[in-house]
Amino acid sequence: MSEYKSDNDLSVSRGLAVFGLMALTPILAVFLPWDFGPIESDYRKLIAGNSLAVILVELFVFIVLLKNENLISDFVKKLDLNDKIVGSVFILASTYSLFYVSSVKSLFILGFLAILIHVLFTISLFKNAKYVAERTQNYFWIILGVSVVVYTALWAIDFLIFPPTTEDWIDRVPGVTNIRWAGFFWLSVFAAGFALIKTPGAKSFALALFFGAFGLTMTLWTGTRGSLVAIIFGAICSIIFAPTYRKSIVKYCIASAAVAILINIYASVPHVQYGIDRIISRGQPAEMIERGGSGRTTLWKHTAEISLNHPVVGHGIDQFQKMGPKETLGFKGPHSFLLQLLFSVGVVGILSILYGTSRFLQSYRLEVHRPHQLAAFVFFSGGCLYAVYDNFGYYPYPIAIFTLSVFMLFKPRDEAGRLSA
Repeated sequence: MSEYKSDNDLSVSRGLAVFGLMALTPILAVFLPWDFGPIESDYRKLIAGNSLAVILVELFVFIVLLKNENLISDFVKKLDLNDKIVGSVFILASTYSLFYVSSVKSLFILGFLAILIHVLFTISLFKNAKYVAERTQNYFWIILGVSVVVYTALWAIDFLIFPPTTEDWIDRVPGVTNIRWAGFFWLSVFAAGFALIKTPGAKSFALALFFGAFGLTMTLWTGTRGSLVAIIFGAICSIIFAPTYRKSIVKYCIASAAVAILINIYASVPHVQYGIDRIISRGQPAEMIERGGSGRTTLWKHTAEISLNHPVVGHGIDQFQKMGPKETLGFKGPHSFLLQLLFSVGVVGILSILYGTSRFLQSYRLEVHRPHQLAAFVFFSGGCLYAVYDNFGYYPYPIAIFTLSVFMLFKPRDEAGRLSA
């Protein structure tokens, strides 16, 4: 393919550094807070407890690899009057909620800084990485898949060195605060295999199958229904939107599922919250009616009721764990992105985000043609559904991979250029 050059091109080495480092976030989420063993230091509680490792990686990438002194000024100059009005209203509403509604202002500030870093990373990515070699973006998914496998190995090593108690199987999972949030890793490694399913050679398909089988195996073994539903939905969407890959996708999914089911039939289950039986039992109609998806419907109902106390500006960023329903105090979010927004930033925030999304879609178009785009689309579509019933839109890791997926999938409408080879 031909090369496309512009002032926004990343050099090959810098592009590999940016995408390679972001692909290593599953491992770095364990090493940066040194999230090993049962004894937690204050540093570990701060970094791991608030899921700041990925945010720190984004900050490093933004400052060192995607540096741009005029980023903010250039971005503001391109905004029209309506953009500036909506942005100003959102900032004023958030400021009001900070001083007059939020109960724990330190959580608000920490959460706001995390969001700000992610926003700066995203803007800089779209500005400075306008064209990135297709090879680099394919490598991203391969490295990410390997990273999730290594992440799982680190978890196993941790438990071998520091034998877990019964509850440790739920709460002491490196990089996350609950085994359910590891589902974000399983979705990403399953999606990674899609970048290889049409690459010539038996080794490439074998690696793809390994990623797919690994993601599904860990999903079933950990009893994580959220990632299973997202994986199935992402695969179905890829079949619909990428017809040229259809046969390869079906073969990949069937083979991955067969291996995963076979392994889980014989694999031992360390906790009642693990295993296929949990997924099957929680999926029964009677169980769904009684518990509403592990109590989700009750949580959503109570969250909506509390949100009505401050429907315009919300309760403030990251206040749910302290101001949410009494039954779930300590939960990071309400297991629903829409309710998370309503609770945190109110109607003003939701309308602002909808406005920003519409403006983005006016300028960018969806493109699912290349292998790396297929992998990105599986994570993107699966993530969109995942956010409906879980905290996908809260934790930095899925947000970061979702952002990179959006970057790979959406191309400027006013440019006909293709990704370089």
